[in-house]
Amino acid sequence: MGKYQLGTLEASEELIRDLYIDLRNKVNMWSRITMQTPQARMGYIGQHLTSVVTGFPGGKSGARGYDLIMDNNKHGEIKTCYRVDQLGACGDCNAVVSSLEKKCSICESINIVRKDDSKWLIGIQHDEEFAKMLEPYRYYFVLFEFEEINNPQNTNIVASIWEVDPTTKGFGYCIIDYYINIRANSHSKAPFNMWPHQLKFALTNPKLIYRSLISEEGQIKTEIFPSLSNSYIDELNTLGEYSRTRTITLDAAKQVLFKYNPTAITSGKNKKDILGMIEDIRVSNNISNSELCEEFADAIYLPLLLPKKDLIPVELKQYFNKLQ
Repeated sequence: MGKYQLGTLEASEELIRDLYIDLRNKVNMWSRITMQTPQARMGYIGQHLTSVVTGFPGGKSGARGYDLIMDNNKHGEIKTCYRVDQLGACGDCNAVVSSLEKKCSICESINIVRKDDSKWLIGIQHDEEFAKMLEPYRYYFVLFEFEEINNPQNTNIVASIWEVDPTTKGFGYCIIDYYINIRANSHSKAPFNMWPHQLKFALTNPKLIYRSLISEEGQIKTEIFPSLSNSYIDELNTLGEYSRTRTITLDAAKQVLFKYNPTAITSGKNKKDILGMIEDIRVSNNISNSELCEEFADAIYLPLLLPKKDLIPVELKQYFNKLQ
């Protein structure tokens, strides 16, 4: 194993082969004998993979439990979502079905229903932890998901890693809103749910730094990797696609529109119409993704945060002028 180095594509593929593919094959073999569920859990592979991809080691040595130890006394935080670990169900007899099974072991139906409601969990236990939420230099969001969630005959897996600067408004405002508005009014104090491929995550201006395809046959095709110099910002979708999300209110959409066109006529327009008008401006004016994310973050979160800004610790306020 000494021949592998952090930050190399070769090491990333060997890690996936050792920690997931080989395990999956062995579990499937034993399942045929034991008749137990052939569920090869991903475990902590997300953290191992992020170290290999970024080139930064973890804090195993006892450096205050940081997920990543980076340069110049900086550290990183890793959040992993394993959608390939979720148990599905048979659409005919409702029996539990492993995510990798192509037919029901009870009735042999191929009408398999996969689940894709796993998300990244961001927990904040108390005020002291809240004040430190933006201390990590970068957050890394790791996702293991099926290539085709609605096709149980395709068991190919896509592994992705996004890098997020926590001091972006889309991330910072979101975390602050969760703690002072959502968690504060919750009896369960459940962690914040950051959903892959949804608006709140898109507003963090995430940079996709890694993607690979893991085939059923155990082949690994690495498509995006830092050493390939092909990382990119995963931009907001066409804005009309967000018309049904409750995160963007009609007033928030209008605020963003008036930022770019103060004389826009909005009478009789619904949210989808307004977002379509912003999309036209986005294209014609070549508005950058980071700018658009900031404008939407201001419009969405500031009305929720400013009335309670006295509850926001100075450690977090320092990054955002409008909260000071």
